[in-house]
Amino acid sequence: MSIVVLAMAFGTGKAINQPIKKQVEEMVALKGYDVFTQLDLAEILELKAGHLFVANQYGNYISTLAFMQQFVLMAKVYGWKSVRLVAARQHIWRCARDLRHLAPEMHVQLYPVTVEYGPDTQLWVRSSVGWWAREIVIRSMPWPIYKKIC
Repeated sequence: MSIVVLAMAFGTGKAINQPIKKQVEEMVALKGYDVFTQLDLAEILELKAGHLFVANQYGNYISTLAFMQQFVLMAKVYGWKSVRLVAARQHIWRCARDLRHLAPEMHVQLYPVTVEYGPDTQLWVRSSVGWWAREIVIRSMPWPIYKKIC
């Protein structure tokens, strides 16, 4: 079974993503997994093994759904069947939901990382109030609507 680390950044900042960076680097150092991630995290990762795959991104932002859609396409190309999903604790539920909707056949293991809110270009990761005000609306959308607008 081919295993990949799927790493989702939390915001765009280097400081805010350090806990995710550390988790990914430890997993790759131990097992040599390939990593699929987004530009914000790829720029700070220092991998000593595995291969790094970076999602295409236009501008400063890629939605969780668009990121997962790209990952599913790459997984088919590279034969990845098992995913180690690394994301901020407050974001991992939605990452997993999107992935499971798009690729229900994949085996997904969750690795939630404690990430603090902080200064960032993305307003919703600056505070728990900002995050949850946005996240509750997104989570309450039925999948067909979410898939159309996100």
